[in-house]
Amino acid sequence: MDQQLQREIRRLRRLNAVTLGALIIVVSAAFTGLVRPTASAAKFDVIDVGRINIREPDGTIRLAISNKQHFPDPVIDGKTYPLRSGAKPAGMIFFNDQGDEDGGLIWNGKKLADGFEAGASLTMDQWRQDQTVQLSYEGGPKHTDWVGLRVIDRPEKPMAPMLDRAMRAMQLPAGAARDSAMRAVRQFAIDSGLTPASRILIGKGAEKAATVRLNDPAGRTRILLSVDSLGAPSIQLLDSLGRVTYRIPSDTGPGTR
Repeated sequence: MDQQLQREIRRLRRLNAVTLGALIIVVSAAFTGLVRPTASAAKFDVIDVGRINIREPDGTIRLAISNKQHFPDPVIDGKTYPLRSGAKPAGMIFFNDQGDEDGGLIWNGKKLADGFEAGASLTMDQWRQDQTVQLSYEGGPKHTDWVGLRVIDRPEKPMAPMLDRAMRAMQLPAGAARDSAMRAVRQFAIDSGLTPASRILIGKGAEKAATVRLNDPAGRTRILLSVDSLGAPSIQLLDSLGRVTYRIPSDTGPGTR
């Protein structure tokens, strides 16, 4: 009887040891699962690349950071339009939830034989349209052309129909036929109400005057606030033909026309 009892005690001890070990493994695994990161992450000190695309889980692009060679073309209504004018810049392009271009940040700068060429621009695009807000610096040979803010009226219409026509025109051989097709594109934009208009300009131009221009829907300046390069302030009201109708200070006396 004593031997049978001792064997039973040893069997229970082995069972308890196995159960305790299993419990420790289960608890450890559960704890590890709680503290483990939900997504794997890699850490780098330096990455040399030509372009980085940031995408949503479904593959929709939201941000492209690129050098000049790999700079993306505009995307409107899901269609790519290789129509950027001039040399491509380096920078960042933002994309909305549909994958269409939504603005960007670009910059450039280089020496020229007669000075320099430099610039930087932060833009925000209107839905299915082009930039409606721009903060920019634009420099030319030996002088600064513009530093400031632009607010631009864009039509409440998609620009894709105009871009489609421009694409077809650009596929023509260089010459009279292409020039005529491009003029037709510009006329289509006018007839369709697709031309933009600068409404607010705040900044400093080549004349080194600090100015605020408030424009009408056709882009014509109607109020001009200015402090010139010598520090003299002025306020001008203009008609639709650009003629000054009221000025402070007045040429003929304070507060008079």
